[in-house]
Amino acid sequence: MLPLGKLPEKTLKTIVLKRVGALRPDVVLGPGFGEDAGAVKASNSVYVCSMDPITGSKNFVGWLAVNAPANDVAVSGGRPLWFSSTILLPKNTTREDLKKIVTQIHQACRKMNVAVVTGHSEVAASVSSPIVVGHMVGKLVVQKPIESRGAKPGDLILMARSVALEGTAIIATDFSEQLKRKGFSNRELLRAASFIKKTSIVEPALVLAKAEVNSMHDPTEGGLIGGLYEVAQAAGVGFEIDRRKVLIDPLVSRICQAMELDPLRLISSGTLLATAPKFSDTLVKKVNGRIIGRIVSSKQGMRVVGDGEERIRGSVQDELWRLFSSS
Repeated sequence: MLPLGKLPEKTLKTIVLKRVGALRPDVVLGPGFGEDAGAVKASNSVYVCSMDPITGSKNFVGWLAVNAPANDVAVSGGRPLWFSSTILLPKNTTREDLKKIVTQIHQACRKMNVAVVTGHSEVAASVSSPIVVGHMVGKLVVQKPIESRGAKPGDLILMARSVALEGTAIIATDFSEQLKRKGFSNRELLRAASFIKKTSIVEPALVLAKAEVNSMHDPTEGGLIGGLYEVAQAAGVGFEIDRRKVLIDPLVSRICQAMELDPLRLISSGTLLATAPKFSDTLVKKVNGRIIGRIVSSKQGMRVVGDGEERIRGSVQDELWRLFSSS
């Protein structure tokens, strides 16, 4: 029986990644563990594409369906340009429910100057809550795609923006009554829900792409630690980060503590990871980032230090799925 969330690494590698259709020379970047985008060459240009299903949110499916794949395109060095979606709706969906989803898609696309080019929408008997699958295509704006597997021992690890913004926004809306019983005010919950508007990392990612970093990644499911695990596995390296250096918004920290969740393992669209031998102070400041650790050899493994030491030995299940399962 497969667990909730992303497919386990072994399942992905042994079943999915062994069945990828024809091997074409115009595919510049193909599917791989830890790589969330692909790239193809056409007419002397390279186009980056990514796809994400939004299944863990009830209130922000349209917004996230645009921003999640847009982030993946950007961390690969592409400027998002064209969006398509499949919208699957449960029975008893109203016209207003549909309008809310497509309005979110429209607003998210307008904010990035992205066009909606095609899609499909239907009410599906087997769906219990809205699911939107977003597909983004962009044009490469650097010399070659940036890959997660580009991380090298000796690289510094830069993170930009707070962890767990997406997860906190989802919890603040889907578990609002539970949080109110734990003492959170309506004002605090509204602020937490507004974190969803901070889930785009397109602009800082493109700034870093042009600075010629070795790798970038958008940590979504599994949070910051899950994202670092994917980078390390893709690149065949290890990592060491200091939990005390990780940027966590105080409200994110309080909500995670109240719900007994680790913010470093909570879905984190809005956080950006990049590795390079060095980062200038000016660049770190420009992307609102901080250095949290370094890439090490695979023999040194994967470690989270600060308040003790934790060894990461396998894929990270997202805290959101654990919360949904327990509730």
